[in-house]
Amino acid sequence: MKKLPETKVKVTDVKELINKGYNLLGELREEVGAPVVKAEFLTKEITVIYGEEAARKFYDPENFKREGAMPKPVLKTLFGEGGVQTLDGDEHHHRKSYFMDLMSPDRMEEYHELLAKNVSKELDKQHGEFELFDLANRVLFNSISEWCGINLEQFDSKTLEKLARNQISMISGAVTSPVDHIKGITDRNESEKWAEDLIKEAREHPVPGKEHLALYTFAHATDLDGELLPVEVAAVELLNIIRPTVALTVWVALMGHALFAKRGIYEELQSDFDNLQDSFIQELRRYYPFFPMLPAIAVSDVEVDGYLIPKDSWVVLDLYGSNHDKRTIDSPEQFDSKRFVGKAKDISYEEEYEMIAQGGGKFREMHRCAGEWITLHSLRVFSDHLVNQYEFTVPEQDWTIPMNQFPTYPTSKVLLFKE
Repeated sequence: MKKLPETKVKVTDVKELINKGYNLLGELREEVGAPVVKAEFLTKEITVIYGEEAARKFYDPENFKREGAMPKPVLKTLFGEGGVQTLDGDEHHHRKSYFMDLMSPDRMEEYHELLAKNVSKELDKQHGEFELFDLANRVLFNSISEWCGINLEQFDSKTLEKLARNQISMISGAVTSPVDHIKGITDRNESEKWAEDLIKEAREHPVPGKEHLALYTFAHATDLDGELLPVEVAAVELLNIIRPTVALTVWVALMGHALFAKRGIYEELQSDFDNLQDSFIQELRRYYPFFPMLPAIAVSDVEVDGYLIPKDSWVVLDLYGSNHDKRTIDSPEQFDSKRFVGKAKDISYEEEYEMIAQGGGKFREMHRCAGEWITLHSLRVFSDHLVNQYEFTVPEQDWTIPMNQFPTYPTSKVLLFKE
């Protein structure tokens, strides 16, 4: 095996590198001309990997663990402390089983119908110009909260709108500016307090017949010893269903970019919707930047692409780079609605490493996002409404997608006009 190529990041280059955003890890690889690179900044070292083979190694628990890998700023805003993403082994399998049972494919039809009803209701209200981003944010928050068993009638509209925005703030506060990070922490604390009150209420006043819903599932979830999860942890896990679903606001906005800013995509989809819908959705998830990277710690010496990664190395898997890997993807910088025709279902229902927008591997055993199926149904609902159910005029706007913003979406948040 070859020795890892190394690069040192100079303090004077940090701002310029960070400004690369989603392309940062690719820049580090290009600097040494190798698919694997160890980068050193001050006293910190990270090893960057990407691609299908790297993903297979990364998701194997015999090679890497998640415990202790997530930077504190990310835990403080994005994932929350004590959540399923930070666990390994039997503890991870046990906790994740709650998510998998809640979000299995046969549970998605109810969510699909609920979301479709709410999207229609919200679009029917629109007359004149509106932001697709803002609309999706509200609808996704209200729909997933209702699906979880939360009674939204007890909250006023301003509270719900603030909670919906908080879910995006928690994401943008993870790896951006100090100001955004502080806001992300504040908004997470507010959201966790809201979720903790819901968990307490569900424990004190359980509602017969709702045991299978997420709110009540996590209110009564236990650890490996059979003890109820602490209220704080149960609240984090409830938010670990709500927050990632509301994060799909970003992909809905990027869907707007694909349909209304790229030439010919809307017409292509409209002319053959049933055949192209799922392929279009998978290409959307592959092509556009979403979550940039995932960290782990090597539990043994690991070989990736012919390079030796020593035990205890802090390793990051470049998700965006993997989904644009020229070694395995033809013309990765081209958006091709037909790319996944005939294999769109396999991408999200089988053990998979070819396209890893929400992780790879086996759903129950590995750290792959349990929300991938709810993502597909959400994007199916929005694509159907945007292409088939309603007609829009597209105002002039700024379609720029900043690559140094996380999460990123069109600058104008997709302005649409409806009569």
